[in-house]
Amino acid sequence: MAKQRKLWVVGALLLACGAAVASNMGFKFVPNIVQSGPAKQYTISFPLNNNYANANSVLTDIPAGCNASAVIRIAPSAGGSSRQGWLAPGVGVNFPIAKGEGYLVQTNSTCTSWVIVGSHDPAYVYNFGANVQTLASIPYHTTATAANDVLTSVGPNAQAVIRIAPSVGGSTRQGWLAPGVGVNFPVTIGEAYLIQVSSATAWTPAHY
Repeated sequence: MAKQRKLWVVGALLLACGAAVASNMGFKFVPNIVQSGPAKQYTISFPLNNNYANANSVLTDIPAGCNASAVIRIAPSAGGSSRQGWLAPGVGVNFPIAKGEGYLVQTNSTCTSWVIVGSHDPAYVYNFGANVQTLASIPYHTTATAANDVLTSVGPNAQAVIRIAPSVGGSTRQGWLAPGVGVNFPVTIGEAYLIQVSSATAWTPAHY
């Protein structure tokens, strides 16, 4: 089955490949989480302005029919190896939801009814630490169409942009490394990506 993610912008229904509008418009986004066999983890980007305070607020916002089982944070770390998890019905680290961070979400059933609501903050600046991987939330109206666009946008300190593919434990990765090695994967609305830089870097992502 082909992926289809839905994005509403000011009442207009757009598909993932559709046009985007002004920088501070509101969004309603419906992820397409497909489960068959062992449950997979999906990266999720949230709008910079959203209604989530902590991991539990995300977990409980996911419709009951999706059988949400985990919300996971990848802390900025070498190789993106450090994780914090909040597991249903309420076990682990109920970490705060931070502006600009992306997260891994796991459900036990296919989920196409979760609606994420929020808006963009055009004044927000991302800050990446040196030689660690940070899971960054990508604006839904990004101008980037491939990993190389993100790498170039981050600037000369950018070392890697990495996609965590839907997979058991979020274990499958595709990487695009400077100066242009690896998999130049397409940027998909709603996915978050790991970004690594060689020295502390401030980033304002390009958007429509």
